[in-house]
Amino acid sequence: MMKSFLFKKVNFKKLLLSFGIVVASCVAISAVLGWERNFIPNWVRWQEKSIELKFDEDKARYTTEIKSKRLEVRSDKGERTFLTDEKLKIQDALTTDIDSDGKPEIIAVVWKKGLFGRHRPFWIQSDEKTYSQHVFIYGVDEKGTVTQKWFASETGILINRMKLMEKNNRILLFEDIDGNCTLWKWESFGLKNIENKVSFVAFGDNLIHTPIYEYANRAEKGKFDFLYKPFLDDIKSADIAAFNAESALVDDARMISGYPSFGAPTAVGDAIVNAGFDIAVCANNHILDKGIGELEYTKRFYESENLICPGIQDRKDVSLRPYELISRNGISFAIFSYTYGTNAGDISEKFPYVVHYLPKSDEERNELLWNLQRAREEADIVMVFAHWGDEYQEAANSGQREMAALFAKGGADIVIGSHPHVIQEVEEIERPDGEKCLVYYSLGNFVADQGMEAGTKAGGEAVISFEHTYDGVKVTGHELREITSYWKDLIKTK
Repeated sequence: MMKSFLFKKVNFKKLLLSFGIVVASCVAISAVLGWERNFIPNWVRWQEKSIELKFDEDKARYTTEIKSKRLEVRSDKGERTFLTDEKLKIQDALTTDIDSDGKPEIIAVVWKKGLFGRHRPFWIQSDEKTYSQHVFIYGVDEKGTVTQKWFASETGILINRMKLMEKNNRILLFEDIDGNCTLWKWESFGLKNIENKVSFVAFGDNLIHTPIYEYANRAEKGKFDFLYKPFLDDIKSADIAAFNAESALVDDARMISGYPSFGAPTAVGDAIVNAGFDIAVCANNHILDKGIGELEYTKRFYESENLICPGIQDRKDVSLRPYELISRNGISFAIFSYTYGTNAGDISEKFPYVVHYLPKSDEERNELLWNLQRAREEADIVMVFAHWGDEYQEAANSGQREMAALFAKGGADIVIGSHPHVIQEVEEIERPDGEKCLVYYSLGNFVADQGMEAGTKAGGEAVISFEHTYDGVKVTGHELREITSYWKDLIKTK
């Protein structure tokens, strides 16, 4: 009995001791967690810098400076007009006219205790006592007076660094600690997250052979929407969609014809517009089949429907416009289009800018390189559409490869080929700057009456994604999808 009692007594003491250890451990863990939450993470890089606040030339100049985790504003005479509260820890700051009011703002990444900015929701009785990251925006007037313009609650992302977009200094880019980037711009009253990515799709040769327009007249009341219906999901879901307009539009029904001299009714253009295309690539060997007048008509039609038409110009133009610009979601594209030649003959001597031909001389190659480099200064992405190669050959020839290397040398990001009517290989070429140039040598047909073999009945769809990163816009994904391009197979899917 005594042994049993002593055994139970000893077990009870052990139990008390174990319980005490557990409690102490929990308290210690809570203390550590609480201690960690009361301190700012050690990954934070505290910036120290001085930035000029820009006003009109005749107004006083001020400078904002980050030093010892505080931000101050001083006049050009050295007088301090503003200093942040010591409770605010300034990680980084930059200045710009974020809200387009003609006055500079200071955008600061701030660490403070509590989750909310100047105000908290009415149902929240008290704020947190731990540190969290915020974005504060201060307004500055000509007298150096600083006002609180927008104080955000906790960001929800852990901002590692930030910058203004090079080509639009009213858009902010935040990079989080994992390297993910988000874009922000001022809307109404505060910063709003905007789309950071662009999806791009491109299709090959749009050839309206005689059987196609005869079928449209007979079975579709003269409309051509049926041709593009199978591709609508991809076209409409993309931010930018392009195709090779290898059949020029004609405004005279008597000029409508198929191979070998293509002239497509305006209804084809209507169907292209209805499908949602953004780019009609126009430098190709058939663009002059019906003469300069119909080339210009094609250009006028598409541009009136807000499509761009790289590769061709009006005969009255007195200078070369080597590329067209298009932008989506803060990403700008310079689009070039070149052809190896035109079936109606080379008209460059009489009309040097109407059709953009691939370069043939060293002088022309140097001009192309200069234009590519100039486009790089104006756009985030440089893209070249090249009408080249040998028909019905599934491998790129040496001429294509030499020209692709030239485009890469000039800094092109993407090259998309057409003319062979079959799909050719895709590869990446290293550029002089160490980046890659992605080359689709041929997408084959988009829509055509070429059912003689499997290669011409199937075409390619280039699908490319672009994204803002801290180091600029990058290609973040690409693929080549096989599509049905033989029109008789397309109508089976109606």
